[in-house]
Amino acid sequence: MVCIVYTYFAASLTATSSSPKKRVLQPHDSIYSESLVPPSRLIACRRDLNEILPPLTECPELGQKPVRLLGINTWDVAVALTNFDWSLFNSIHEQELIFYTFSRQASSGHTVALEFLLQRCNEVQQWVMSEVLLCPSLGKRVQLLKKFIKIAAHCKAQRNLNSSFAIIMGLNTAAVSRLNQTWEKVPGKFKKLFSELELLTDPSMNHKAYRDAFKKMKPPKIPFMPLLLKDITFIHEGNKTFHDNLVNFEKLHMIADTVRLIRHCQTDQTGNELPPCDSPEVRSSVHYLHIIDNQQTLFELSHRLEPRV
Repeated sequence: MVCIVYTYFAASLTATSSSPKKRVLQPHDSIYSESLVPPSRLIACRRDLNEILPPLTECPELGQKPVRLLGINTWDVAVALTNFDWSLFNSIHEQELIFYTFSRQASSGHTVALEFLLQRCNEVQQWVMSEVLLCPSLGKRVQLLKKFIKIAAHCKAQRNLNSSFAIIMGLNTAAVSRLNQTWEKVPGKFKKLFSELELLTDPSMNHKAYRDAFKKMKPPKIPFMPLLLKDITFIHEGNKTFHDNLVNFEKLHMIADTVRLIRHCQTDQTGNELPPCDSPEVRSSVHYLHIIDNQQTLFELSHRLEPRV
């Protein structure tokens, strides 16, 4: 089954779940969230692939959404992404990282905000892929690549490395990066900017480029959460909690120092606030992400756009 996913988030009591399992809701079901802050997600699925993904030439609606995105100011999109991510990140409690790392199976209900932010990172990456691969026009795909490169740069400037990373990774996925005809038409200055942004995702020397850049940023700032969790997991799994029935306090201090980074990043300093996004269109483009959550389908779209030679 292929799913086209539309996500929405609200600060009200809505259906939430910290479990990755999907539940089919019945007409009279009532579901309440475990928190007032975390967002909610609804997924609409159809079994007929032809209904979901008709041939590009026979479905003019597929080209309309990228056109609308092209008409939105890139800085405004980045502000909306950052404000949205900040509302999720600011809801995370430091203890969630401990629950997530130490008791993954028993953490249900204790890591809701953290899991929503991780989910959001994946969705932004899929959003980038979906927007590009659902655009049948070569010229507009080039414009979309330029657009996303600028949005990633603006997110970095706004100290939101979570979305900046997600956009870069979306553009770097095989289904998008293989579009040689499209990338060849991207102007050199955008390719140069993209190369500079890619350096932040370079894993060499334990992600030194990212760590150096992030350390220089003043709070409030949003880290790339998967890497932060990887650091905590590495400390946890690479060091014993007990030595000869004695607590390994050195390990716990290392974990505490890493977890404490959340508190530092959430520190709000006067003058660092981003203006609210007043445009309903921009908020809609960020809150209601159009996503194809199926890698095989994305590859099929990619090969339709630029068949393998």
